[in-house]
Amino acid sequence: MSIDLKKKAEENFISLKKKADEAISKVGLNGQTARVALAIDISGSMHALYKNGVVQRAVERLLALGVKFDDNRSIDIFLFGKNDYEVGELSERDFFNYVNDHIVKKYQLESYTNYAGVMKRITKKYYPQAFEGSSTGGGFFGKLFGGQKFSIDQNAYKAHYQNSEPVYVYFLTDGDNGDKDETELVIREASKLGIFWQFVGIGNEKFQFLSKLDNLQGRFIDNANFFTCTDLDRISDEELFKRSLAEFPSYLTKARSKGLIK
Repeated sequence: MSIDLKKKAEENFISLKKKADEAISKVGLNGQTARVALAIDISGSMHALYKNGVVQRAVERLLALGVKFDDNRSIDIFLFGKNDYEVGELSERDFFNYVNDHIVKKYQLESYTNYAGVMKRITKKYYPQAFEGSSTGGGFFGKLFGGQKFSIDQNAYKAHYQNSEPVYVYFLTDGDNGDKDETELVIREASKLGIFWQFVGIGNEKFQFLSKLDNLQGRFIDNANFFTCTDLDRISDEELFKRSLAEFPSYLTKARSKGLIK
């Protein structure tokens, strides 16, 4: 039976990639490359979405979109709850049952939701030499970031990453976070990098904070988009891809004009 399920999943994935091709073509991004990351909520309220396979199906759909941008035909997986983790690389060769094998069996759901930790982890993975390396022993920023400054050195960024490809981060959550001030500071600093955040709220929450992030003032450029979906399984593949790419093209144009990406 598992062989039949895997074959069916592989056939469905081929279909998903065709739909992703069409969506990318419609927004004029044929040939565009990017490194792609997927950050997934592992707070306790996500239990039913993991158990019912919603997260696995979401991963497959987003992988189909991501491999169209990434030269390695893979995406990087991150998790966030009270803490944050990097799971590793997911390729189209090993997507079947990925969530159960690599997330559910290895990570416990957590009792709290923080965004900033995983956002810092992601930015530092792709731009490790773009940050000021000093630590601070006190003050507001030192306490806020646990004694470590989270500050972009724009000269270092230009020296190492100005001609790099962009990073597209898909951020999937079912609720607001408890570290709002820190998250605002992180996304403002990250706006100086070639990284775009696509926030997706699933479920019946109002997601007031994510709506605020979508229009946050004080950023170098607009580096985020947000949409909600009550039931991720009920939105068509075409509509999901359309929403996921709604602001990425305009972001790329702005980022190039600011010298953030090639």
